[in-house]
Amino acid sequence: MTSIFEITDWSHVASFFIWTLAVCALAKAIFGSFLAAELQHRLALRDAPKRQRMTRLNWELTNRVRYDPDAARGSQHAARIPLTDAELEARRREMQRLTGNSLGRRALLYFTNCFACQTFWVAVATFAVTRGIADVAGLLFTAAAYAAAAVLLSGAVMNRPSPPRSDAPSARTPCKSCGR
Repeated sequence: MTSIFEITDWSHVASFFIWTLAVCALAKAIFGSFLAAELQHRLALRDAPKRQRMTRLNWELTNRVRYDPDAARGSQHAARIPLTDAELEARRREMQRLTGNSLGRRALLYFTNCFACQTFWVAVATFAVTRGIADVAGLLFTAAAYAAAAVLLSGAVMNRPSPPRSDAPSARTPCKSCGR
């Protein structure tokens, strides 16, 4: 892998471009694969009860009443049972415990959900495998450069103007000889 500190001529630029394509391909293969989608789905299913509990705790703390689906919908026939101060404090502690445990997972998801972050981590791993981790500054700056180049490359590829549609009404004038 070409380090950004070694780019001195066009051959290094070409090598950097080729490695950028490789980083893009690896990121799409790893993070865009069926296995990655299945893993995200299974993690979401596993975390669903915890998220539901946090949502209910948040509702109880906000409204200071015991959760009831009818009360949450705003039904006039639902009995709103107020919570005591001790119950509210217990729910606050449980909410803090649940949110504190999810900080690492939320950070991991945040830093792996966008294409820039994905290409950064793929570039870090590729640099570490091909060049080693002795040069930490080179590793981080080069990975950031590859991620930036990958985002620019994907933006250039994705944002092309689409060709005009043939079924769209046109503002052209008809032919004088045939009228079409």
